[in-house]
Amino acid sequence: MKKILLICAALTLTGSAFAQKKNVNKVKSMIEYASTPISMDLSNLAPDKLAEMRELLANADKDPESANMPETYKYKGRLLIYDMNEMIKQRVANNNEFVDKKAFFLNQAALVKNFETLEKVMKTPNEKGKLPVKEEEYKKEHALAQQLATNPRNNLFIGASNLVYDDPAATVELLDAYYESFDNPLFEGLDLKNKDPYYKEGAYIYATALKGAGGNEEKMLEYLNKALDSQNGALACQDLITYYKDKGDKAKENEMYELATQKFPDQLIFVVNLIQNSIIDKKFDKAIEQADQAIANMDNGTIKTVDAEGNHIEAARYPYYFRAVALYNLEKYEEAFAAFEKGVEFKNDYFDCIIGAGNTATRIASMNKDKKAVADSWYKKAISYYEKAKEMAPDQSDQWGYPLYASYYNSGNMAKAKEYQKYSK
Repeated sequence: MKKILLICAALTLTGSAFAQKKNVNKVKSMIEYASTPISMDLSNLAPDKLAEMRELLANADKDPESANMPETYKYKGRLLIYDMNEMIKQRVANNNEFVDKKAFFLNQAALVKNFETLEKVMKTPNEKGKLPVKEEEYKKEHALAQQLATNPRNNLFIGASNLVYDDPAATVELLDAYYESFDNPLFEGLDLKNKDPYYKEGAYIYATALKGAGGNEEKMLEYLNKALDSQNGALACQDLITYYKDKGDKAKENEMYELATQKFPDQLIFVVNLIQNSIIDKKFDKAIEQADQAIANMDNGTIKTVDAEGNHIEAARYPYYFRAVALYNLEKYEEAFAAFEKGVEFKNDYFDCIIGAGNTATRIASMNKDKKAVADSWYKKAISYYEKAKEMAPDQSDQWGYPLYASYYNSGNMAKAKEYQKYSK
C-alpha cells in the first residue's frame, strides 16, 4: 500500500511540473502571436487574455521544472514591460504625474531582477551539463535582455531619490536591486562602477533608507562609509558621528570627528564639536591645539568665516571661545583673558567671550587682592567688559549685574557699587 501511495505522489508531482511547463509554452504561443520580439507590445491583447497569461505564469518561477526555463523569464519580462508602458501612458494622461509612483519604480526593480534571472538561467547547465540555449541564441537573448533592463536599472536610483523619505522600505528594495546590478553578469561589459554617476552618490540615500526602514544596521554603516567620498560625504560623516554618539562609543565618535576635520576642513561644525568634546573630556591641551589649528585654517582661508553672501558664519567664533575656556581650566588665566579678548576682536558682539573676559579679569583681580594696584587694574578691565555686556543684553542681568556690583565694590568705587547693589541680593 505504501508503494502505491509513493508512486501516486510521484505521478502527481510530475504531472504538476509538466502542467506548469505547458502553461509557459501556452503563454509563449500567445505572446508570439500578439507581438514581435523587439517591440514587446502586448497592447492589442484583450484584458482577459492578459489576465490569463498572468495566471499561467503566476508560479512559473517557483515550479522546479519551469523555474529553469528561459522562456519563463522572457515572457514574465514582456508582461512587466507591458505594465510599465501602461503606467507611462497613465502618467502622460495625468499631466506627467505618476498615478502610483511607488508602483512604477517597483515595476522597474522587478524588470531588472527578472532579466538578471533570465541571464542566470541561460548560463546554468542542467544535471547533464548542458546549457538550455545554444551560444548564438544566448548572445542574442543576452543582448536583448541587457537592452531591456538598462533603462529600468537606471530608473532605480531616480525612484529611490523620490521615495527615500516617504517610503524607506520601498527605497531599500529599489537600491538593493540597484547595487546588486553592478556585479551582475547581465550588465557585464558596461563598466557601470566607473560610468554610472550615481554609484557613489546613491550610497548615502541607501544608508538613509536602511535607517528609516529599521533595516540592516551593519549594511547601513557600510554604505555610510562608502558615502564619505561622495557629494553627501559631510552628511554621511555627521550620521556616523550621531550613530556612535547614540551608542555611547566616545572613541569612535571622536575618531569620526577627526576624520571629518581632515576630509571636510571647510565644514566648521566638525572642528567646533571636536574641540568641544576635548573640553568635555578635560583634554584641555588637546582642545587648545585643535583650536589653534582651526584659527590658523580660518586665517588662511581653508575654513571660511563668511558665507557666499558675505554673512558671518556663527560657528567661526567658537574656536576662540573654546581656546579661552581650555586655558581658563588649565588655570592660565592671563592667557585665557587674552584669548577671550581675541574672540571679541574677531566678533565684537560675541557675548560669551565678553562675559568670559570679564569673569577672567575678576578672577585675576581676586588672586591679586594683596596688590591693590594690580587688582584695581584687572577690576577696571572686568568692569569695561561687564558694562559692554549690559549694553548688549540689558535683559541678561544675571550675567553682568552681580559681577558689576562686586567689581565696583572690590575696587573701592562705592558710588557705582551702590548703583548695582540691587543685583547683590
